[in-house]
Amino acid sequence: MTTTQTISTSGATPLPYTSTVTPWYTTPSVGNGFMVGYYINPSVTPLSEINFKALKSAGITDIYVLVTNNNYLSVLSAAKTKADAAGIRTNAWVYPGFNYASQVAQMKIGVLLDVETFDMPAYVPQILAMRLATHGVTFSLCVKPDGWDENQYYYLIAPLCDHIVPMLYINDYGQGKTGLTNWVKIYNIIYPGKIIAGLETYQSDQNPTPKSASTISAEIKAVQPYTHGVILFRYGLSNFNGLV
Repeated sequence: MTTTQTISTSGATPLPYTSTVTPWYTTPSVGNGFMVGYYINPSVTPLSEINFKALKSAGITDIYVLVTNNNYLSVLSAAKTKADAAGIRTNAWVYPGFNYASQVAQMKIGVLLDVETFDMPAYVPQILAMRLATHGVTFSLCVKPDGWDENQYYYLIAPLCDHIVPMLYINDYGQGKTGLTNWVKIYNIIYPGKIIAGLETYQSDQNPTPKSASTISAEIKAVQPYTHGVILFRYGLSNFNGLV
């Protein structure tokens, strides 16, 4: 599939893209295979304090657990045991410089690489190496939202991952639900089935007050028809209790 699209968001200079990405997934309809993930930082919220059955009941399908080179084995082993028992998939949330992606993949755990940069081309070799190391499991890239936050070179990274997870934190970017919906509509056309929306569950970086459950639910529903799923940032700063 080849798609050419001109994008303009929030008054930014239009950016022409040509996508030659073959879709890996068919974009799900509402309620059909929609993924709802949760970022978890176990150094702030210990796994022992999390009720995984309650997460499952709220509709959580995946967890993304922050790990480092030093603690990945113990943390992910514990997380996977608890998540498996509740019927939730486990993914490692890592930053550039993480050296054990292959070992994580052998544990049948997905990997999400958090690449928050304004120089994406410089990270392509590391992204490619991690893609090769994670053969057989889901490999995702958490990145800044293209257009809202300069050119993020999605056309370079889309062929190297299963999913692109833009941090669509609307209050930090002066956006609303309409802007959120428009963004995912456009990018789902360019990268079919690739987009999982990262949503902020508190007001903003300047105001960490948790959003209401109804507000979080409304943001999820605003993107649901056009994305493979959402990942909520993050557990411990959220009032999310399921789609209402």
